Amino acid sequence: MQERAGNIILGLAGPSDSFILRYGWFKFKLKIAPLSAKQLIEISGEVSKLSVIDEGEEMFPALMKNASDTCHIARIIAIATGTRYRRIVTRAIMKLPLKDIQTLFTIVHKQSDPSPFFFITILARGRMNLMKPQEQ
Repeated sequence: MQERAGNIILGLAGPSDSFILRYGWFKFKLKIAPLSAKQLIEISGEVSKLSVIDEGEEMFPALMKNASDTCHIARIIAIATGTRYRRIVTRAIMKLPLKDIQTLFTIVHKQSDPSPFFFITILARGRMNLMKPQEQ
């Protein structure tokens, strides 16, 4: 999984930017694309539920101290995939080894770059000025 996910971290496009997740009889082909504003808001809600992190430790081991934090991280990854089946995908992600969860969380962190969102916002602001009534 790390080799396939490595292309996403490097920003290389191709067939390796998606992954297949199996859980029982279910098989999900998922992809973590750049996040939308709605996904960022939902993810920030999940991040607010995480416990306090010690700043002296590395990020991922500090997040993995509590079992509830692992559930929230799995839910964050499920939100980032954009699937309709978040509950099942969250359970499937929790069954993965911690190394794979860390890789997926790193991809989510990379794809949550807000610069495209702000670029679109700036473009929209220029269009909104055209829609205002002209003052006399």
